[in-house]
Amino acid sequence: MNLAHKYRWLWLFAAVAVIAVLAFAGCKEDKEAGKTPTAGETPLAADQTLRVRLAGEPQTLDPQVTGFDVDISIVKQLFRGLFYYDGPDMNVVPAVATKLPTKGDGISDDGLTYTIELRDDQTWSDGKPVTAGDFVYALKRLFDPEVGATGYYYSFYTAIVGAEAAAAGEGSLDDIGVTAVNDTTLEIKLTRQQPTLLTLLAMWPAYPIRQDVIEAKGDAWIDAGNLVGNGPMVLSEWVHQDHITVTANPNYAGDDKPTLQKIVFRMIPAEGKALIAYQNNEIDLAPIPLPDTATFEGNAEQLKYEELTVFAWEFNNTAAPFDNPDVRKAFGMATDRDTYISAVRGGVGHATTGWLPPGIPGYDASRGSAFAFNKDKAVQALTDAGFPNGAGLPEVTLTIADSEAGRLSAEFLQQQIKQNLGVDIKIEVLESATYEDHYLASDFQVVLGGWGADYADPENWLPQLFGTDASGNQYKYSNRDFDDLMDEAATELDNDKRIKLYQDAEKILIDDDMGVAPLFNRVRNWLLKPYVDGFTTTGLDGNVPGDFFYNRVKILAH
Repeated sequence: MNLAHKYRWLWLFAAVAVIAVLAFAGCKEDKEAGKTPTAGETPLAADQTLRVRLAGEPQTLDPQVTGFDVDISIVKQLFRGLFYYDGPDMNVVPAVATKLPTKGDGISDDGLTYTIELRDDQTWSDGKPVTAGDFVYALKRLFDPEVGATGYYYSFYTAIVGAEAAAAGEGSLDDIGVTAVNDTTLEIKLTRQQPTLLTLLAMWPAYPIRQDVIEAKGDAWIDAGNLVGNGPMVLSEWVHQDHITVTANPNYAGDDKPTLQKIVFRMIPAEGKALIAYQNNEIDLAPIPLPDTATFEGNAEQLKYEELTVFAWEFNNTAAPFDNPDVRKAFGMATDRDTYISAVRGGVGHATTGWLPPGIPGYDASRGSAFAFNKDKAVQALTDAGFPNGAGLPEVTLTIADSEAGRLSAEFLQQQIKQNLGVDIKIEVLESATYEDHYLASDFQVVLGGWGADYADPENWLPQLFGTDASGNQYKYSNRDFDDLMDEAATELDNDKRIKLYQDAEKILIDDDMGVAPLFNRVRNWLLKPYVDGFTTTGLDGNVPGDFFYNRVKILAH
């Protein structure tokens, strides 16, 4: 997921079958992992409504199309896939499926055919049964060149027979290897073994969709009153640019039925305004603005936890002057990351020079260390690029999405480049949806962007983002040696060898090419009302903390 609202783009694990995600559990003041203390005998409130802050207006609630975390935080409430997660450790467990298939019991000996049995008691929010055909329709739609293949996440699933050709417009959707054997049996055929497949099938791009609803409603099928989902909540209200309301689905037959009867997602882009709303008891969960970090440090209502994220100078590698690797290296070395963390982020976060964050297999703390902050080396790199003291350097514009944190960060970076390279750069601030459009079109020179894990595996961080012509490669990065390593890793079943291939690829990306210049790993720092019980966080959370497990939340009497 890009984190500018996070082209969330979020992702998972791998190993012999499925490795548990190394997610980081949230903590309250007492630092207990994963969730707030249980309520004991405290009675529940009559009004089981959770009110949260959403960073902006969702672009779509279509699971096969969406790629940004503001959208996905809502989509998670409205649908359930074949599989889901058991808690903070994010182990994959059955949801609509009856069980996890294994070799000899649902997975063929060659690892290329998955037969998945569905529960026969699952229904849509309008009461109709969920069938294997609904998953077939959704997965084929994911590779439709006019639907899912216009986005990013379809690339996760191209090991499915016929998927890649269909997405490229060179094959028929009918030839995709996904079949409904009957109403409760789904068959998926692969071109190669993919150890992460079960995890990928737990993610939103593989959520089922109703063909009849889409054909009847067209683009309006995602509107309140039209959207039919199979998740614990239903879409009751969407007041654009203001709020979205989801309410408990009376026909939900999953094992994780929520206590909450309503969740209100209020769209409040400015963190300062969100804090005021929290203090006025208008919302129950709000981010702590960077200028207020010290004020709330140690507060009893503080919710502070690690994320699997990285933020970086993200360059368009084909746009001057960032088509020159020495310029990219100069910008990276001209940035004092430690001062940024202390001065801008109130000491909350971790400086980094590597793309893979702690908690991802293959993480190397020394990655990119040769390009840590060093003013003299930065000046020399700019000279080596042919722009001594910045002379002749094309005008540079840093593009950001509009937020208080974004503005503060951009102003710091602007000052760093002026102070350490003698170069003036402009800041372009765009409304969230406009920024996302520009980003997806690679219509930028450089952005302050980021990536958050969709699943805790380097597969989620390298080939899908930096492979030549990869759907998530908005950076226009290209290196044939990198691509060769990614091709080899995709079919390597020895996990140790596979991780080593990803490490070698990250070295090319960062140490050789500086395709992006990593800056810091974010730590989430929010406030949560004490009457919100059972709140469960993970290092994979989306735009709103805890969005995987709102089914566990209870509102205590207060």
